[in-house]
Amino acid sequence: MWWFASPRIVFGSDSLEFLETLKGKALIVTDENLVKTGVVDKITKRLKKAGVEFEIYDRVEPDPSFEIVMEGVGIARTFQPDMIIGVGGGSSLDAAKGIRAIYENPDVDPEEISPWTELEEKGVKLILIPTASGSGSEGSNAIVLTKKEENRKVASIHPAIMADYAIVDPEMVRDLPLKVAAFTGLDALSHAMDAYVSAWKNDFTDGLCIQACKLLFKYLPRACTDRSDGEAVEKVHNAATIAGLAIGSSQAGLSHSIGHSLGAVFHIPHGFACGIALPYTTKYYSKFVIEQYEELAYHLGIQEKGEKAIDSLVDMTMDLLEKINVPGNFKELLEQYGIERNAFEEKLDILVNNASLDNTVLTLVEIPSEEDFRKLFLYAYEGKNIDF
Repeated sequence: MWWFASPRIVFGSDSLEFLETLKGKALIVTDENLVKTGVVDKITKRLKKAGVEFEIYDRVEPDPSFEIVMEGVGIARTFQPDMIIGVGGGSSLDAAKGIRAIYENPDVDPEEISPWTELEEKGVKLILIPTASGSGSEGSNAIVLTKKEENRKVASIHPAIMADYAIVDPEMVRDLPLKVAAFTGLDALSHAMDAYVSAWKNDFTDGLCIQACKLLFKYLPRACTDRSDGEAVEKVHNAATIAGLAIGSSQAGLSHSIGHSLGAVFHIPHGFACGIALPYTTKYYSKFVIEQYEELAYHLGIQEKGEKAIDSLVDMTMDLLEKINVPGNFKELLEQYGIERNAFEEKLDILVNNASLDNTVLTLVEIPSEEDFRKLFLYAYEGKNIDF
């Protein structure tokens, strides 16, 4: 037995107007920058119109930690909201999920949340409003939090983590910087491609993965070139939520094992880490799931079969990276953040260990050995073709 779950999704232009139908008290979970830039004002003005009392918790940081979640839980216990509204990228949305889950289940350790944990739902509504087109957190029952002292990300899933409502309004992402549009879009693509070859793949998610991939390969280059291209911006925004729905039931995979590790150790954007890993993990992992990748390639217009189809899919992904001005290897990416080869090599053992322990490996058909993880990091760093 398994399940497919989805929030009620309000999408398209003017979907923020849904907020004007709400009643009660709302705790808004977001980050300081979105408050300063007036993005949160788009939410609060509609809550005011509806007569909703609200409080803002804006201390969420990139790669939200367990401490951030527990601090938010403390705010919720004092304010006692009827609903929690997450506004932001994946970090704010994941923090909002964690706050709701622990607020309603105070005896649960966030790290121990799994599909088999007993979590009660006590009526506090969760509404998620993405301000980036990437994490898909608004559509998934997954949550990723960081253990700061271990430089490690912890991914958990549970049906009770799923939002009650997701508001997917392109107006919230129209002003995204092009760099942010690139790495968030790559996050969505890695979700869709990973989920299509997951050991938990199923009939309910396969179509979502295919559609998300088709939309992203077609529209992401346009959305990363001109944010006034309303069609491209909306299509990419929808694709991110569609991919989020897919990983909620099928789960992410090997590009995320690598990406979580690299992002946690070097504090680079999650989407860049996963997106650049994707061509390398696709080629490597195809030896276990070649038929699934061949199917995906077919739906993306690739007519070759077998290894040729995989190579074309890898080339297609590399071409996308080039079109959106993203390096095709970790070396160039890390150098952009001032991280040289010696720093990468010094952390290689930690990178390999964290990747091999990442929760996303649990849904792989075959878990790579530590030696293969090491090779994946080294090949992706150098930009070498996978030959093992």
